[in-house]
Amino acid sequence: MNNSNGILTTGFCHVKQLTFLAYLIDYSSKLITQQDRPQEDPHEIMSDSIDMRGWEPWQQKYRYGVLLIIPPEPSLSLVDSLRVRYAWAQSSECPAHISLTVPLPQPLTPEHWTELVGIASEIKPFTIHYGPLTHYLPHPGVVLRIDPQDRLDHLREALESASCFAQADPRRYPFSAHMTIAEMISAEQTIEIMSALQGDAPQGSFLCQKVSHVVPDDRFRFAERTRLTLGATDQTDTMI
Repeated sequence: MNNSNGILTTGFCHVKQLTFLAYLIDYSSKLITQQDRPQEDPHEIMSDSIDMRGWEPWQQKYRYGVLLIIPPEPSLSLVDSLRVRYAWAQSSECPAHISLTVPLPQPLTPEHWTELVGIASEIKPFTIHYGPLTHYLPHPGVVLRIDPQDRLDHLREALESASCFAQADPRRYPFSAHMTIAEMISAEQTIEIMSALQGDAPQGSFLCQKVSHVVPDDRFRFAERTRLTLGATDQTDTMI
């Protein structure tokens, strides 16, 4: 590669990183200020007004959102710093997360939310460990291993037992908790990224206390709408 190409490549990477930094700052400000917002009805999810023209069929299944775990700082930024390098498009759609449930097949009603609150109140917070890197070849992609799988599977199973998931499509693959670093890549790219990041990928842990309900906008960028607090009997739901 000649010097001019190197400069162009470096400049492009800097633009991506600065753009993603702005996205992270905007997302973090929402998390910080959400406690100061007036209480609203978190179940008024305007999914019916979403313009899904141009969405792929698999994307349309997410119109009502999904339940997942968003790690707190500094784990969030550590993982997202890798995602912006290796999965720019996906990292701009949703911050680093651990997927739990299948997509919701319908909007959440107040009755649905009350049921989910009751389920979450019966599950105590627990520590999640992330790392090292792993993959699911022959299915391409690079992810961080997540433990304990049994506790996360129990949480996932309890949430999916709620009536709001009664008409949900069946899960395509067995549940395996992970945090994605790169996806929609080839098997060769999977091996290359695994080799490049060996010994350099973040590992750590955080206390899982919340489950987030995230919903996409017209551009298929997910935003947190509500949170479930694990083990809380007097929790209140908050709209972001």
